[in-house]
Amino acid sequence: MVGKVQRKNYRIDVTKLNRVKVILRTKTETETIHRALELVADEAALARALRGLVVKGHGHIEAVDGNG
Repeated sequence: MVGKVQRKNYRIDVTKLNRVKVILRTKTETETIHRALELVADEAALARALRGLVVKGHGHIEAVDGNG
């Protein structure tokens, strides 16, 4: 998803930024920040979806193939 891009100036912990850059294997600080934001948004969406499944299943989830 591509959104509006705008130049921003932030005070940021460079040590944390560099750690994340290594973890994500990104080349630039900008790419690192974009990827990290995407991961957080994706994780939040996944958590909402899983929460919905748990609610629908009344706290019980079983394997689709019946082996669980």
